Amino acid sequence: MIRRLRPKLDPKKPFVAISSESSLDFKTGAQRSEKPVFINKVAPCRHACPIGINIPAAFHLASNGDFDGALQVYLQDNPLPGVCGRVCYHPCESKCNRGEYDDPVNIRSFERFLADNGHVDVTTLLRPSTSSKSVAVVGSGPAGLSAAYHLARMGYNISLFESRPALGGMLRYGIPRYRLPRSVLDKEIDRFLDLGVEVKLNTTVGDSLPWSSLDEYDAVFLSTGLHYGKRLFPSSGLQDRIFTGVDFLSDRESSPLKDAGEKTLIIGGGNVAVDVARTLLRIRCGQGNGITLVCPESREQMPALPDDLVEAMEEGLDVHNGWAPVELKEGAQRPIAVGFRQADVERDETTGQIAVRPVGDACRQYEADHMIVAIGQELDAGMLPEQVQVSSGRIVINSFGRTSRAGFFAGGDAAGNKAFVADAIAGGKLGAMAIACFFQDEDVKEQFKEYQLGMSKSFSFQHFMQRQLMESENLKQVVGFDQINTLFFPPHPRVSPSKAAVQTRKTAFTEVVNGIHPAEMSLEIARCFNCGTCIDCGNCMDFCPDMSILEDAESGIYDFDADYCKGCGACSVACPRNIIEMERDTG
Repeated sequence: MIRRLRPKLDPKKPFVAISSESSLDFKTGAQRSEKPVFINKVAPCRHACPIGINIPAAFHLASNGDFDGALQVYLQDNPLPGVCGRVCYHPCESKCNRGEYDDPVNIRSFERFLADNGHVDVTTLLRPSTSSKSVAVVGSGPAGLSAAYHLARMGYNISLFESRPALGGMLRYGIPRYRLPRSVLDKEIDRFLDLGVEVKLNTTVGDSLPWSSLDEYDAVFLSTGLHYGKRLFPSSGLQDRIFTGVDFLSDRESSPLKDAGEKTLIIGGGNVAVDVARTLLRIRCGQGNGITLVCPESREQMPALPDDLVEAMEEGLDVHNGWAPVELKEGAQRPIAVGFRQADVERDETTGQIAVRPVGDACRQYEADHMIVAIGQELDAGMLPEQVQVSSGRIVINSFGRTSRAGFFAGGDAAGNKAFVADAIAGGKLGAMAIACFFQDEDVKEQFKEYQLGMSKSFSFQHFMQRQLMESENLKQVVGFDQINTLFFPPHPRVSPSKAAVQTRKTAFTEVVNGIHPAEMSLEIARCFNCGTCIDCGNCMDFCPDMSILEDAESGIYDFDADYCKGCGACSVACPRNIIEMERDTG
């Protein structure tokens, strides 16, 4: 009988196996049936952004204190971050994955913070070019500014024509200063001058300057906007007391409506109507008793931005929902009397057009000394050049902004884009791509498809300029909430900006919403999941049992050591942001 002797172990001195040879001799990679793949993807916020800004990349740079670099990321696609950081309807936040965890990240305030605190020399964003091609951009609203900016970055010679004394279009002449300070707009516009854009003010193409004068240009981008307000009861004899919302906002200084003792009826439920009411409140030094806003939409259906509507309610404005105007009772004497009928609204989510239908037989009458109509804007089609087709009050374009006239492109709300600043900027950006492809005899459809973000209507302009995609990038794959490992993200409430006191802001045009303090913004920056964007957190290295994760010191791109990675998948599970996926190893 053979006795097996076991060593006696001292419990105070644990037994440790020690090898005198290197474990590198054991190539565990032979066990692998799957391998990790490192791919940066598209975050849902970027996918939802009409402009296609690489939001997670900007948050990553800002988390390291590089606000200039973060702003540069924004400027690769959006030339107006200071504007959008104040007036954008921020669809990015509605799709933010963090919203399914606690609260969406405050992306709009972050964009404003970068624009207010970051500094970028935009000439560093120029692509070296010796092109002699020139483009005339007609109209300097957000679409025109965007097209001019991106085309100038690509090295083309740009002339920007504006009929008014200053650049900005509706940004300057339509959005009140308490939402968008003029100093902010001027700072943004200065970037265009730095890019060498030629500006021609007080020049109305089609009037003071004939369209034939633009024959010397190789392409024309039309961004004329919708500057004519729609009218109600145009045949009445009371037009000296009935104004449009856009006319009032563009020239409020000479408005005859400053008398707080007079009643003013505002008709409309969109941003212009709410801006009119709040502007009128301010020029009347906070006295709003004589201001009444009536619209056919319910409170929930009103197309005005919810934040602005809440602020209007805080300021005590009187809003009557569910009533549509049907009759103007004429008379030479004051007041104006308008008959309304109870109504409901159906909205086309694609076009934004509404259909008003009566509900029941209820009627009411409103009386006022003056009336301001803010029910939409119209195109001045008579000022457009020949052969540019117009339909349903908009310039007809194809999917990439090309009009019916050769060499003419268009964007912004004049061409049917949504009536939001971000969508106008996106239209200008797309027009810039289309014109560049036109010059280079390329298929714009194929170029857009190559750099399209997921299935969205936007694309990466930076990749289009560089004409290359890295192997570690996939612009088609969007990261969902179920692909985020939330174990690595502690809950934290959303940081929101403060606002000026109601009684103070009602009497002045100072900005209502304040910027977020840097200390608080650092907390909000830390809340970002950085979905689909590698931020070098090192989790994959920390959790790999074979120490087989490799990082290229120059590019920062991760890979795996094929000799030792056994395909266990620990790295993909530990990756908080869905950068790492496991795929079948057929090698």
